[in-house]
Amino acid sequence: MRYRRGLSTVVGAVFFIIATTTVITYITYSMNSIDNFSQSVIVSESQNIDRGREEITISQVRIDGLKFNMTVVNTGSLPVHLTRLWVTNQDGVTADQKADLDINLNPGQQQYNIGQYAGISADSTESYNLKVVTERGNIATFHVSPDVSTQIQLVLPGEVQPGENFRVVTLITNNSTVPNNIVDLVPIILNNGSLTQIDGPLPPSIKTLPQGNTATFTSTYVAPSLSGGIGFNATYAGAPTGTIVNSNMTVALSSESEAATSSQWSQAASRVGILISGIPNPVSSSVGTVEYGKWGIGIINPLDRDVKIYSVGIMSEVDNIMDKIIAKEPSSGWTIRDLGVHDVVIWEGGSTPITIPQKSVGQFRVEIDLKQSALYESGYTVQALTSEGKLSTTYTVLSSGTLFPLINTFYTNNTAAPATNWTFIIENIKSSTNNQIFNATIQNGGSTMLSGVTLLILVPADFTNIQDVSAGSGGWNDAAIDQNPDGSHIITVSTTLSSFIGGDIKTYQFSADIPTVSDDKLYVFQTTAIYPLFTGAGKSQLASSLSEAGVEIVP
Repeated sequence: MRYRRGLSTVVGAVFFIIATTTVITYITYSMNSIDNFSQSVIVSESQNIDRGREEITISQVRIDGLKFNMTVVNTGSLPVHLTRLWVTNQDGVTADQKADLDINLNPGQQQYNIGQYAGISADSTESYNLKVVTERGNIATFHVSPDVSTQIQLVLPGEVQPGENFRVVTLITNNSTVPNNIVDLVPIILNNGSLTQIDGPLPPSIKTLPQGNTATFTSTYVAPSLSGGIGFNATYAGAPTGTIVNSNMTVALSSESEAATSSQWSQAASRVGILISGIPNPVSSSVGTVEYGKWGIGIINPLDRDVKIYSVGIMSEVDNIMDKIIAKEPSSGWTIRDLGVHDVVIWEGGSTPITIPQKSVGQFRVEIDLKQSALYESGYTVQALTSEGKLSTTYTVLSSGTLFPLINTFYTNNTAAPATNWTFIIENIKSSTNNQIFNATIQNGGSTMLSGVTLLILVPADFTNIQDVSAGSGGWNDAAIDQNPDGSHIITVSTTLSSFIGGDIKTYQFSADIPTVSDDKLYVFQTTAIYPLFTGAGKSQLASSLSEAGVEIVP
């Protein structure tokens, strides 16, 4: 009996050990399972948080060489890895296409030319949905289609005189409510009159018009010799049916024009805008010499509040024209950039923009050493980013394969040293000042001899008693002064036939009585310099350069 009792104790101990081991093993397994599950939940939650913090944007898409050219920006706070591009043809012409990507973007970084080497074809006449996928599963989409919501505007004079040159401006705005580009935009401007088109539209096309942006196209015509009405309409290649705008103008004799109480130029100064002084036109094509082009940009502020200027830029439509900056005002913030198809000289204020006080004009100027080439014909777009929005104006610079001078026109406040004292705001003038003297300057900035230059100066209507101060002196002939139907005056004055060699400067002076004003008022003077450009035996044409200057009349 004692033997059996000892055996039962041993058996009980064995069972106890087995039970204890089983319980401990189960508890350990359960704890490990719970820990693994918790870790997976934490990892999954972390991935979800990272996915939520990841953000990418397709900023623009265009079609180059029958391939997509897409720019993607990492707008989030984490690095991203782009893994896939999907393209859906919404017109059903081709099946969905995809391409693998291996692009890493740090926060704030952007990548260009995505799609150029993906093997996916593109047609600018068809509609596409593009999707870029990240490794974390986020997707950025963009829509490209010629069939988008657009607004077309025509800006043209209400009335012109027979034989007068005039401009027609076409504005095309991409009003799409989703990210969408118009690619290969080509304007179409038609009229029902016998018009001679001098140039345009300039530019002839643009590669891409992003959502919310506006493209500006300028065409120049000569009005017919007979009076009557002319109708214009504008659209663009591939526009949806019915996307067209119409506008009308009248060709009328001068005697039919009504007198105006103030000139068109004082009216032009009634809003924030850009003044241009010293646009070179044309550009010299001589080789092996230094050629300078002066650009002056004035920003009119006729408002009762200050205007901040964040950046000012001059962009050529032709590449490889600008070489280096010779002089500049302000003295810092200027750079020249080669954008591949454009040259651009730009001033950037950064964190310290320039403030133009109320009812005054801000001053920017830059002198560029131009590169040498056979042809320089180009449009120049001058823009300024301000607290009142983006300002823009376009000028055309002519060129020729033959040698001819580079001419600048600008205003100066010191006739003894006009090249170092040129400006594009005539100093503030007190109201009712009599015999105020104004200076308009021309410079041969090229290396080729120039002669026979004619200045046309438009003096606003409110200025009276216009007098020729130079009066046959200083290399100028006597001026002719004629009053226009609106009350403004045109001064026509020519240089003498003496040689006007490269680098020479001549300043013409005239005087006028200043109008009486009860509050500060801004006016704009326009000057055009015209001279003969000989292109061959028995052939000639007129070339010109344009400048403007603002003047503030104070009580």
